[in-house]
Amino acid sequence: MQFSTAALFTTLLSASALAAPSQVKSMSASATWTIEGMKRTCNGDDTSCDWSFGINTGAGTTACAYSVGRDGNTIASRSPNRGTNCGAFTITSAWSGQFGDDHGFTTLSVVDNGARLIAWPAYTDQQLVNGQAVQPDQSYPVQALP
Repeated sequence: MQFSTAALFTTLLSASALAAPSQVKSMSASATWTIEGMKRTCNGDDTSCDWSFGINTGAGTTACAYSVGRDGNTIASRSPNRGTNCGAFTITSAWSGQFGDDHGFTTLSVVDNGARLIAWPAYTDQQLVNGQAVQPDQSYPVQALP
């Protein structure tokens, strides 16, 4: 009797250990978007910058173009974009000089509002010079918004 109780107890413990694990939730949408032809062109006084690029989701490319002006005492190339709509996407951006003024970079938030997806493309100031398109095009992982 003691053997059968011990065997039953061991069997029950083994069954619970082998049960399927709960589903892991991830914010990753396991996709990438490619930013095509990223270009920033600023005027000589750096009071206005024009941005243009395409957002290629793999299902098509959405063109995006907008201008950013000087924000207070901040030159236009370092001023934020507080929200531009490009098709189904909303674009915002901010500049960072956390590694020094000579190593600045701009990070964009590219949000597909309908699909609740986001990517964060980023470009150094050295990549965004003289209105030249960034080459090669860069791809970024896409995350699901909660």
